[in-house]
Amino acid sequence: MHPFYIVATAVLCNVSAQVALKMGASTEVTRLQTWLSPAILIGLALYGLSFVLTIRIYASYPLSVISPIMAGAIFSLVSLASVIFFSEPLTLQKVGGIALIVAGMAVISQSA
Repeated sequence: MHPFYIVATAVLCNVSAQVALKMGASTEVTRLQTWLSPAILIGLALYGLSFVLTIRIYASYPLSVISPIMAGAIFSLVSLASVIFFSEPLTLQKVGGIALIVAGMAVISQSA
């Protein structure tokens, strides 16, 4: 598998896990029913897959380059997913922040 696809899959699994956990989130965190909800279990599985893929990625790339790139991609995509799935507002400040993150990722990727 091409390295880009592994990184993209790890990032998408992480973002999807966060969305799933938010969907399954409840203020009743002490109830077993909350922990066994499908959304929580799916989120946990996606985090696990993301974890395994991230270990593989860290073995192949400089940590100082790939970690900020992956984190920036996750932050940006979670912000966009929040707008789509949870109707959170996409403010000018958020758009500006995402633009700065993307610019930072571009600069860091050139140092590899």
